[in-house]
Amino acid sequence: MSLDPEHLKLLGKENTSGNGESLGAGFSYTAFEQWIKKEIKVRECCVFIKKMDGELEPICHCGNVRSAHSEGIQIHGETEKWDKTTHTTLTECSAYGKINFLDEDTTIQPEYIRVASDYGDRKNIQRMEKLLREFWGCKQPGLLISVIGGNKSFHAPHDVCLHFQHGLLNAAKSTNGWIITSGQDEGVTKLVGDIIGRSILTSKIYTIGVANWGKTWNKEMLLRKNNRFNESITDYTTSIPELGSASLEPNHSHFFLVDDGTTQASGVEIKFRGELEFLITKMYEKDGVPLPMICIMLEGGSQSIEMALNSLRMGQPLVVIKGSGRAADIVCTACEMTSFKEDFIDGEFVVRGVINEEGKRDISDMLEACFSKFTENSMIEKLLKSVVEIASFKKQITVYKIDGSEPLDFAILSSLMKSIGESAARMRQLKLAITWGHEKVAKELIFEKKDYKFRPDELNSLLMFSIINRRVGFIRLLLDYGADLKNFLTAPSLTKLYNILPKNSGAFKLLTRFDRAVSLRDVGELMERIMEGTFHSFLTQEKYNQDMREDDRFDNPYDLMMLYSALIDAPDMAKFFWENSRTPIATSLIVHKIFLFLDKMESQWARVDEEMTEKLETSAREFEKLACGLMTICYHNYDKPDWIQILIVPLKEWGGLNLFDLATIIEAKNFIAHAAYQSYLTDLWMGQLKPTINAGRLFVCLVPPLPIFLPYNKLPMTKKDLARKILRGQEITTRARKRVNEDVEFASATGANDSDDGDSVRSPDLKEKLYYFYTSPVIKFYLNSLTYLAFLLLYGYGLLVDDKSLVISQNGSRLEWQDLYTIVFVLSTVPVEINQIRNGRTKSNLKKVVDHFADTYNLMDFIAVCMFMVAFALKASTPYYCSSSKLAEGDSNDCTIGSSMNLNHFGNYHANRLLSAMCFSFYCFRFVQLFEINDQIGPKVFMLKKMSIDLFFFLFLLMVFTIAYGVSSQALLYPFRETSVGEVIFELMGRSYLNVFGEIDLDGFDEHLKTGHCRAWDSTIFNSEIAKPSECTAKSLLHTEVGRVNYYVAFTLLSLYLLFVNIMLINLLIAIFSNTYENVETQSGIIYKTQRAEMILEFRERPPLPNPVSLLYFLFKTSKFVYRRYIKKINYEKDLQKMISSMPNRHSSMAYRSSLMEAECRAQFIRQNKSDSGDRMISHTMTNESTGTDSSHYLDLSAKINRLEGQLTVATENISKISDLLKQRVQGKTKEETASKKPKPDLKWTARTPKAILAHLKPQSLQQIEQSHSEREPTLATWGSLVTHSQALTTPYPGTDIERFKLEKGQIAWKSNFDYNPPVYDNEEIPQLDPKKPNELRFNHVDSDGVDRISFIGKYTVHEGFPRNPKGRTGLIGKGNLPRWGPNKLAVTIVTRYKEQPGSSDSGEVPGGVINKQGQPVVEVLLLKMEGSPHYMFPQGFLAPSETVKHAHQRVVLDLCYDFCNQTKIAQIPIAASIDPIFSQYKELSSSYMDDPMNTDNSWMEVSAATVHDNQNAMSSDFKLGSGVIQIVWFTVTERPDLHPNMVTLLRKTLTVLKSYSPYTAAEEAESGLSG
Repeated sequence: MSLDPEHLKLLGKENTSGNGESLGAGFSYTAFEQWIKKEIKVRECCVFIKKMDGELEPICHCGNVRSAHSEGIQIHGETEKWDKTTHTTLTECSAYGKINFLDEDTTIQPEYIRVASDYGDRKNIQRMEKLLREFWGCKQPGLLISVIGGNKSFHAPHDVCLHFQHGLLNAAKSTNGWIITSGQDEGVTKLVGDIIGRSILTSKIYTIGVANWGKTWNKEMLLRKNNRFNESITDYTTSIPELGSASLEPNHSHFFLVDDGTTQASGVEIKFRGELEFLITKMYEKDGVPLPMICIMLEGGSQSIEMALNSLRMGQPLVVIKGSGRAADIVCTACEMTSFKEDFIDGEFVVRGVINEEGKRDISDMLEACFSKFTENSMIEKLLKSVVEIASFKKQITVYKIDGSEPLDFAILSSLMKSIGESAARMRQLKLAITWGHEKVAKELIFEKKDYKFRPDELNSLLMFSIINRRVGFIRLLLDYGADLKNFLTAPSLTKLYNILPKNSGAFKLLTRFDRAVSLRDVGELMERIMEGTFHSFLTQEKYNQDMREDDRFDNPYDLMMLYSALIDAPDMAKFFWENSRTPIATSLIVHKIFLFLDKMESQWARVDEEMTEKLETSAREFEKLACGLMTICYHNYDKPDWIQILIVPLKEWGGLNLFDLATIIEAKNFIAHAAYQSYLTDLWMGQLKPTINAGRLFVCLVPPLPIFLPYNKLPMTKKDLARKILRGQEITTRARKRVNEDVEFASATGANDSDDGDSVRSPDLKEKLYYFYTSPVIKFYLNSLTYLAFLLLYGYGLLVDDKSLVISQNGSRLEWQDLYTIVFVLSTVPVEINQIRNGRTKSNLKKVVDHFADTYNLMDFIAVCMFMVAFALKASTPYYCSSSKLAEGDSNDCTIGSSMNLNHFGNYHANRLLSAMCFSFYCFRFVQLFEINDQIGPKVFMLKKMSIDLFFFLFLLMVFTIAYGVSSQALLYPFRETSVGEVIFELMGRSYLNVFGEIDLDGFDEHLKTGHCRAWDSTIFNSEIAKPSECTAKSLLHTEVGRVNYYVAFTLLSLYLLFVNIMLINLLIAIFSNTYENVETQSGIIYKTQRAEMILEFRERPPLPNPVSLLYFLFKTSKFVYRRYIKKINYEKDLQKMISSMPNRHSSMAYRSSLMEAECRAQFIRQNKSDSGDRMISHTMTNESTGTDSSHYLDLSAKINRLEGQLTVATENISKISDLLKQRVQGKTKEETASKKPKPDLKWTARTPKAILAHLKPQSLQQIEQSHSEREPTLATWGSLVTHSQALTTPYPGTDIERFKLEKGQIAWKSNFDYNPPVYDNEEIPQLDPKKPNELRFNHVDSDGVDRISFIGKYTVHEGFPRNPKGRTGLIGKGNLPRWGPNKLAVTIVTRYKEQPGSSDSGEVPGGVINKQGQPVVEVLLLKMEGSPHYMFPQGFLAPSETVKHAHQRVVLDLCYDFCNQTKIAQIPIAASIDPIFSQYKELSSSYMDDPMNTDNSWMEVSAATVHDNQNAMSSDFKLGSGVIQIVWFTVTERPDLHPNMVTLLRKTLTVLKSYSPYTAAEEAESGLSG
């Protein structure tokens, strides 16, 4: 049996023999025969000792009759005792080859060989290796499965057998496993053979039978008596065997027939089988690790117990199927009775399983009940010992109960995992688990044990194996437990993935076109091909073609893996990588395009696979829905500038294209119909005009100077404007350079035009208003529509009325004005079409032309222009002649063609009229495109297009009936015709076609009969025997035999023709049109929005002047280009682009910001998707988007429900509080008594449901960070005003010998003037998060990288590019020991809880209640001791970029108290869930300047302090010390803790807010300004 080597390669299995040659190939039969004769022996009886008389002849003790022995055998007396050792001998093997089962319906011809039982030892069994590897060509397995169980007395329940069969087949198929059985066609082996036989067409599985030669039925048929190998196939029948014998099972692939010289001995093959199994595990070991093996026990007898024990002694795991009966149930019962005991053996402690005496008696009773009929009583004790020994290996045994909870293959894998030893074995077993797809087993038995830490190379190997096998669950599991996709995905590893593509994948056919390995450059070229050349893939760089290094990693590994998954048609894996993609919306659209491309290629490859086509189309729709759903959330969660930024920010991963361009190129109709896309289209449609202007007002203002009175958007200064000013030598301020945006469109779309900053935004002047008015697409559309309508009217007028367009006379020629307009209009369409081709999205010029003319309207333009030019040339060549008198009078209006025209010009005249009429029809049809912008007419126009296609194919069917009837009727009615071919065709098709519409014309029917037949008689076509009527008329012809027959037959054909065509075909056409109408009507919203997008984008590229005036525009642009390029010899565009590229680029920061917003929306999308049942959320969101309707209903409904739940919670709490107060008043309790029991007077903390960990640490958008400053309570800033500026003057500077500049009290303020020359210090040893010179940083703003440089205490001054300390001078300039210029924000979190009684009453306190002191509750505060610090401190840390203050407080607690960042993702979840309720009680205390010795003139500390109260004791003492933390304590604040002076103020404020006991005096509180 030969397995697919590619399949084995994908599974990571070796495919060569030990010497590197191909297995099973290249050997000769002669060599095999010689090897058999030399190496393989069988055992035969050599001494005949009679045991009994048989029916025909005596029988020897070996079980064979006399004639079955070889010639010349010794014969001894009956009294001699027969001994197998001395009375048998080894002889040459005479049974080998292939078996042909005559009476079985199977295509398998298994290999077989007879071997002596002597080979069942460790030394001789090695000879079987060459047989398996070379002569039988066995490929390497992934798992060895040994099946043991009952044979003759097999009585397992039917449902157990079914579970066993399917579980075994799944295990063997998924792992390329081998199965070893007893080979007999009975019992459990028959079950194995049946399921293997049923799956033989879908999978090839090695099934090796190790059978007893002596008990094999019809074994004589397997003997090769002439010993000639060319007769390699032996016929064999499996008739009903005799008692004590068994036939071979026909669905096995190989047989070992073990012989000990006897025919009745049992268990002959057991030892050989055990050694063969051991040999196979060693043959196919990898990295020193044997092949995994599992033993499965189903039912069984005494031999099954013996084989199970041998397997366990070899260290192999055993799966016992409970409920299958006999031996299997006995072993299960023994395992249940087994307990573990630790014994001291050979100087070490050994844990062993033992069974007590009572349990042994029960097992003995079970053995007697099962085996007393077949074994001697003395054997029961032996079996009992074996069962007890089996139970001692309980840790290697897995008891499988068939209850439907998990399949058998799951239990097999679990058993294998329990036997894991060293790391290499662990890796091999894990790969088995990956192949099987059971990540749950691997997670529970390997990863969660944490007794082994995988190396990065091991994780990468497992990740590669999981990706190849498309095991999404394992990929997720590996990434959760330490694997890093960015570290894994190097250029060589990605190349390796593309070189082992599945053969059935579309990528395999697209990339393996050449006889060489696939490179990443090939992949990049394929992506460019899929995207139709619209972008340049970075994978096409030369470095990805060869000489790739292992350290060549990618910034976007998830995006690349998502594309790989799509190319191999693995949508589930692509969805997983989408969850971590940097650009999830764009990548979803790209994957959508890939699936559509693969679907298209499937049809081109002529593979009629409807299932594959449906799968690809479904995958394409799903990813388009993902993009639409994610865009919907962004559309509703963010303001318009933010979600427009997501649409239009350039994506470097996709060649600089933005999301808007990608959707347009890909033609993702559902995404184009999305509300966000359409809203941005509306902005493009209006240009710089305010969107609120209605169409009527715009139409009225078409005539200048009315446009200057319309409202316009404000304009920002763009890079292009700045570059132009620089080129012209104009002075540009530094502020303008910093605040300049990318371009007008980008700035206006992202909200920059609404800024009130006068330095970067301005109103357009009068000239600009006129320019922006006439360059807006909506105005272009109106003007082009009017000029086109005028063209059609004048063109039609010239055709119908005026026929004197070109007059040639004695005075020369002249053109009428309407002809001038039409000619110039048609000529002006040519440069417009050329401009559209030039602006095509593809890189190839040929592809631009092809794509342009793929549009029906563009093709109609081309045909109409050509026809018009030809018609005009014909018209110009047709002269008009007038009399001399009329010309002399100057009156040429009465000149006509008349009879005076030269006949040579008459044909030209009519050809001109014909072409002009057809050309006019084309232009009228072309005018229909302008209606597509209308939401009512647009879908109807699309409907007409679809119906025209249906009608085109319908005409082929109609033509068959028309020709059939036309030819038949004409042949009967008109037997003799002398007309031309053209007339014949017209008669055939014309009349038949008109009959469909009711033009029967029976008179013409009679006329045809008369004309045709009379002419036939006149021409003597008819024989003279046929009498001609005296008067040849239609009536008289009916009295003739020929006329009567032809007439009625033709009339019958007409009736049938009308029946089929008018009733059947016409109704079929109506049904087709109805179906088309319904399909288009259901998608009318999408169709309209798609057509609208095409129209807007087309008019966006149109010249500002309409036809025919656009000729002037193109002439001007051409003249300008020629002047600059060839006269001035300057490349202005090149210089302009060079100047723009040299300016600071903000696209990278905007792309980063957009990716953050997309990540937030994706997290919400995933949470909503998981919270709904199945895919309900996706289907709700996407169904509405796909029909062109707004999906905000569902999101708004969800938001309303959340708000109502919050309001209900607050109302419930208020009602509860009112109820408590009423109870207190009724019971007469005082306020003080209530406070003693409830020492939480002003804190009503409420917990919320724990969320996923990503929700806690998710970076916030820049807009949210900036809003947090404006939304902060005003009272909080006042605490910063009380901080003095004293410690910042400490000298020397901490950690250095640098002395600060000595400042007097009046010299600290910046307004004081004196000779100030302080030292400069920047610590280069700390991480430099900012550049050395801060000139390019945006102080008092949030940086483009998310760094918050807005001070808590207000706006600070920036002098010569350097920020100034808002509290004044410090005597030192530079950053000092701080990482950033300006404010360095520190988040300080004060975690508190109430101090509770230990549970006994003391000093009048309530047992278990809160301790009070001086009538106030006592609190505990969480304190940390850091390395190198003499004081305790609160959890604190600097704010990260794009991080809100609240998130920073939460992150600080998690990192310092739980070492959160170094925990696995699985371990992080419960930690975050326990901390989450505490931070629902988050309360900000102070946000202020921090007086600290590390402050300098240009860099200072600011602190954001917050308190969180743990009233649920969620933060226990089970802490994990974070980086630099040496101690974490809960300090009881009845005494003053040893805190840094800056922290003391914060603790006092916390105690004041909690209204708890404070160890600080009132005077100290008042002095600090914190009392009250």
